Amino acid sequence: MKKYYNIAMKNLKIGNIELEGNVLLAPMAGFTSLPFRRQAREMGASLATTEMVSAKACLFGNEKTFEILDTHECEVPCACQIFGSDPDVIAEAIKLPIFDKFDIIDINMGCPAPKIVSNGEGSALLKDMDLAKKIIKSAVEAAFPRPVTVKFRIGYTKDNIVAVEFAKMCENAGASAITIHGRTTEQGYSGRADMGIIADCKKAVNIPVIANGDCNSKEDFERIIDETGADGVMIGRGALGNPQIFSEIKGIKNQKSRKEIVTCYLEYMKEYFPEKRALLESRAHIMFFLKGLAGSTKVKTEIMKASNFDEIFCIINDFFNKF
Repeated sequence: MKKYYNIAMKNLKIGNIELEGNVLLAPMAGFTSLPFRRQAREMGASLATTEMVSAKACLFGNEKTFEILDTHECEVPCACQIFGSDPDVIAEAIKLPIFDKFDIIDINMGCPAPKIVSNGEGSALLKDMDLAKKIIKSAVEAAFPRPVTVKFRIGYTKDNIVAVEFAKMCENAGASAITIHGRTTEQGYSGRADMGIIADCKKAVNIPVIANGDCNSKEDFERIIDETGADGVMIGRGALGNPQIFSEIKGIKNQKSRKEIVTCYLEYMKEYFPEKRALLESRAHIMFFLKGLAGSTKVKTEIMKASNFDEIFCIINDFFNKF
């Protein structure tokens, strides 16, 4: 295997936006809210994209949807992800003032969630390439001069692998870059991501290709770059509980202990959200932060029972002070 120790220092250029490096945080519903994105960027992520937002909900002025689009100055350049199945609706949403602060607009064409797919959105668009093309063209026109990117899967089922054709379509429709998750919709998040198909896509287009799937370490990053020839790697689940993965890949020395990283995340949650929401949303992240640590099972139970944020801080402090 080739070694790519310095490749994460290669700046990825998406349209007219140049990133510092080429290792990105993936948008993940329920996980990549502002506190975690801020932490990931501070730990070295080249770009962090918001959780996906519904184009329709944006036009309806949905307050919770707009909260997802909150950003921090450390995120610049920043990106948001939008989804929908109506080209006109997506275009009108992108033109809303709330999207003006985003440097990159990403279109979700890869979400496998049944409630999304059943509406003809997300990865359902893999089965309707003509509609997908209209959506991209409409978004590109509405977002100009900002670049539009597309995130999609290799196919809907193992018998319907359309990644190469879809990648070419995205480029022809005006997308400035594509991110390819190496699994089918049918797979969900099970099995292994197919890097060979991502490599085929890289050979088929001239725009940047970002590989997504199964990146949990610097070694994985190097392997993925080697196997696919991709211009960058997007990390999703591999960053949960482990935002320092971006520092490790970039070769940036991380001075923070596990306790300090968890505490920092909790402080950001408390800073941005009302206590009840911070309490509920932080629990899932904390489970990942504590994963694999001796004695964490009991602590996880205590955290789930905690009735306020101060209790969680105390539980975390007591736990890590034992190490």
